Amino acid sequence: MRLFLSVFVFAFAVAVKAAIVTPTDSIPDFAANPTCTTTQSGNWFSVGTWDCGRVPTTNDIALVDQGHAVMYNGVSNDSLTALGVKGTLQFSNTVNTRINVATILVYREGRLDVGTTANPLPANIVAEIVFSNRPIDTKFDPMQYGNGLIVLGEINVHGAETGETWRRLTAEALANQNTITLESVPPGWQVGDILVLPDSRQRVIKHKWTINPMELTILNIEERAISAISGNTITLAQPLSFNHKGVRDSNGVLIALPHVANTTRNVIFRSESAGGVRAHGMMTERARIEIRFSSWINMGRTTADPLDNTEVDAYGNVTHIGTNQIGRYPVHLHHHMGPVNAANEGYQAIVSGNAFVDCEKWCVSYHDAHWSLFSNNVLYGATGSSFMTEDGNETANEILDNIAILSGTPFNNYYDPRYGGTAGLNPYRKERWDDFGWEGSCYWLTGNSNILRGNVAATCAYAGVMDNARGASGFGYHYPKVPLHRGADITNESEWYQYNLEFAPEIIDYSNNEVYASTVGIWNGFSGNVGETKDTLIWHTSQQGIYSQRNNYAKYTNVRLYNDQALSNQNYLPAYTIGVDLFNPRYQSGTVVLEGMHIEGFSLGIDLPAFMQDTNQPIGPVPPRLILVDNSYMRNYANVADHSPLVGPKNTLLRDVEFERNTGPSNPNLSTVPADIVTSIVSPFSLSTLNVHSRLYVFGYNKVQGDDFKVYFYEQEADYVMSSRDYPAGTPLAGDKHNCPTIGLTNQECSDQHLGVSIMGEIATCNDDTTRQYVDAFTCPKGDTTELDTMLNAMP
Repeated sequence: MRLFLSVFVFAFAVAVKAAIVTPTDSIPDFAANPTCTTTQSGNWFSVGTWDCGRVPTTNDIALVDQGHAVMYNGVSNDSLTALGVKGTLQFSNTVNTRINVATILVYREGRLDVGTTANPLPANIVAEIVFSNRPIDTKFDPMQYGNGLIVLGEINVHGAETGETWRRLTAEALANQNTITLESVPPGWQVGDILVLPDSRQRVIKHKWTINPMELTILNIEERAISAISGNTITLAQPLSFNHKGVRDSNGVLIALPHVANTTRNVIFRSESAGGVRAHGMMTERARIEIRFSSWINMGRTTADPLDNTEVDAYGNVTHIGTNQIGRYPVHLHHHMGPVNAANEGYQAIVSGNAFVDCEKWCVSYHDAHWSLFSNNVLYGATGSSFMTEDGNETANEILDNIAILSGTPFNNYYDPRYGGTAGLNPYRKERWDDFGWEGSCYWLTGNSNILRGNVAATCAYAGVMDNARGASGFGYHYPKVPLHRGADITNESEWYQYNLEFAPEIIDYSNNEVYASTVGIWNGFSGNVGETKDTLIWHTSQQGIYSQRNNYAKYTNVRLYNDQALSNQNYLPAYTIGVDLFNPRYQSGTVVLEGMHIEGFSLGIDLPAFMQDTNQPIGPVPPRLILVDNSYMRNYANVADHSPLVGPKNTLLRDVEFERNTGPSNPNLSTVPADIVTSIVSPFSLSTLNVHSRLYVFGYNKVQGDDFKVYFYEQEADYVMSSRDYPAGTPLAGDKHNCPTIGLTNQECSDQHLGVSIMGEIATCNDDTTRQYVDAFTCPKGDTTELDTMLNAMP
């Protein structure tokens, strides 16, 4: 793949007269023909610094030549065509500065400093880099790299430190209030800073009839300036217009409150026109990157609309100019090796303390970038996703303590968008599997081998955290190279290894994250053996708290999920809210462990799978076919729904689970009354088989030791007549035309005549044991548990 890409890049470079060729790109040399070049080190605004005998002005191409150190120490609105940096360009930390330029190119030998770690920009100084609203010259730049910041050398950005860039409220912020209280006010927050308060409400999902237009959510997100700070109390310049409430349990006890994010920084990168030609930021190859406490406003040119890329033939001839070129995001670590790192220690890049505001498609993309730190950032208003790991091979990046607010466009309609963001089956997105991350998930991870800890996702149109390892460039559809160490050289095959498994490796650490006011909390699919997600809070989700499908193994530990039962009850009935959704008749759920869970306020607490692993088509080492719910608390309208099996046998153990029930209107799609356990026969489907076993055990019911039993469906009664099942209408099911080879027999008769064939392979022999009023099924003695014990001992 890398060899093919290098040949393609070389062919295209031949067609571009002046280009910088990297292992993956041919970037036009925007400063190849400068009109003003430095002759010596000095101040930018000194005529003697330049060979053109003047200070660069509108339409100039300026070049800071190699070996020269230039201080940018003034304010100019003159619009440069391009600025090349082969030496060092440093922005003053004693006076306010502003530069207006279409494209900045930091060459491999160049360095751009806007404050440094040792000498950050003081809080009273503002530095602005404004990217001009200029049309792109697609003859010179058909792949549209220009109009933005391109870094192959070194970039150091360090604005005034704000401390934490977001904090949690300590009391609900209500409409008409002009003060809010926080856990603490970071020392760097100042009067005049702009704060963002997310919409923390749980949305009610309605049915979308095809004759009706989509119904947008009217968002209660607010921006307010600080007018005064006293202790942990902030006075706002204008009263709030909406309530920003927390989540309460079913007894009305406050569980958690929303957050406030500070978007003001004194180093500013922004597009001159949000509605014009927007700028992007791309750091690639061996760029040295340290970007701290800056803001990136109205940036990004790739939109969340279907991609339309420039097309080039094998000879480097441009055959189509794209109208929505991929890869032009506000900050894009693109095939980023970072510096050579012989010690194999530390970070290859640091992006920390920044604010990304109004981002097209993605605010930040890590694309084939590794061992980097992304921390303490605010991501606000992405049209697609807030943060993306793009290629699926991203390794050991630390994504820590960030807040993402508002990704995508929230709708009030059922399942819009319908799916988690890949466009493989979407005829309107011609790039198909290469087009993903457009649906509005806050953190979108194509591949799992990273650290996601301490982050917040609020008001996400789709998922707070999207783990989708098969996406366009994910492990399910290609096998990317993975670096063996920090700074691995893309051109040296010996420093990479071929990942040969079909799906992604296990996550390193997903913990202490929080999602609220989103459609889905965590979406986890196509990821093989996922690993463990733990110590996470999810609240006010309008569809699912956790969606976990098409995996082999996933574990969720100490995850707390809270919804408002009254609002859950208002959802369109077939779109009832689900705490943990493992049921999808088309996809295997895999083995799932739910340990120490708290699931409350949903229409359904846990929707158990019908289809577990398919041993004929494994997606990784196959663990036992077992769902384990252990040491947990559930309080929902219905707590657990079990389904008849598809493809192969399945097993479930609910151990030491405490159940309570909330009231709600009768839901014929779920249960007519509040229940702890309900059962259902899956509708006929191409994979259907009702003759393999499905066993549901309950040990320590309501945490009463010794109250153990086995659940049988009513359809497993000995006298139940096994009905014919055709799919589709009138078409026999492969291997399951009828539940019984002989039509019209009962379970007992079929078992006697056909060597044990019956619904789910086992007949309920204790039909009169119906003393547990909240279990909508037969409850029988647990019987022999040798097989179950063996599975428990074999669990990962």
